[in-house]
Amino acid sequence: MPVKAFVNISMGYDMAFRQILGKEVVIKIEEAIWAEGGKDAKNIAANLGLPAQNAVEVSAALGIVSMIFNGKWDYKTIEKTEERSVDHFTNCPILNAYKETETPVISMPHVCQAYNTSGIEALNPKYTQRFTKRMCTGDDYCESIVELK
Repeated sequence: MPVKAFVNISMGYDMAFRQILGKEVVIKIEEAIWAEGGKDAKNIAANLGLPAQNAVEVSAALGIVSMIFNGKWDYKTIEKTEERSVDHFTNCPILNAYKETETPVISMPHVCQAYNTSGIEALNPKYTQRFTKRMCTGDDYCESIVELK
């Protein structure tokens, strides 16, 4: 499974860098790397012909791009208007890979936020994204809110 391999590589460099550079420096480096990855969502969505004109379209486009890279997410949209989309995620393939490999979830909340915010803003700079709940920090589900800035 590619997600497991990705998690193993990611955690390997995370642990090594933390020993050498320290936690705070590593968090900044990882956030920058994942934010760059999020920027690619725009090109991939454009190549797939995915619209990204409002909150619902932007959220859906990033969801499709993220499933291509990471695997299937289980989620449902709780609220959707042109200005705001709220999704509840109950299955995260990345978190599942961490659990299956018994790898501690250290930097996942930071890098996930960096990737998602960057991806949404690359797809349409009028919008941004934030989490109000996260499974990787102990919540029952992740709540993602995409809304006008």
